[in-house]
Amino acid sequence: MLLCGWVTASVPTDFELLERWRNGDQTSGNLLFERHYTSVRRFFDLRLNRLSEDLTQRTFLACVEQRERGPHTSFRAYLFGIARNQMLMSLRKEKRFDRAMRFENEPTMLATSLTGVFARRREQHLLLLALVQLPPEMLQVVQLYYWEALSTAEIGEALDISPSAVGSRLQRARERLRTILESMKLTDEQRAMLLDNVEALTRSLTDPATS
Repeated sequence: MLLCGWVTASVPTDFELLERWRNGDQTSGNLLFERHYTSVRRFFDLRLNRLSEDLTQRTFLACVEQRERGPHTSFRAYLFGIARNQMLMSLRKEKRFDRAMRFENEPTMLATSLTGVFARRREQHLLLLALVQLPPEMLQVVQLYYWEALSTAEIGEALDISPSAVGSRLQRARERLRTILESMKLTDEQRAMLLDNVEALTRSLTDPATS
């Protein structure tokens, strides 16, 4: 008896694509790159906009060259852990700590340069002005939690801290962000709108439908 029907090929996981890439399959590498390029690029964009393309390329290259030590919470936790290390190495190697600190002291300039990437609405731009004033360790947690929807366990692996530390850091980031917004020169209406919608607006910065 003949059996008729479609045979559905399974979709390879990210780690399977990575292993194939390491074994010389460039097609798998291209697919993995396409899946995660946007997320990795914007991880760098907000703090090191001028270096973001180069750091993104380095991150994927490091994925291919190094052998991961498992088990991992997820591929994205593994990938953003490498991205974080690439950022730190770049700052140290090229002595850009002073430059990064200048960016922290020039939030208006940095946010304005990134408006075309992250924000289209006025309230998004105002929130971006506040976000770039967060300390780097807080900003990374905010990015991974609100923009990439990583769990606290995944963020902990990426940043090499415990899940409980992620929760504490995220709470401090929220408090700091509210303090920054309250200190900005805004109308009462703008301030109320931002404070009432901080989390939703933070998520909306990477949502094309609301930009």
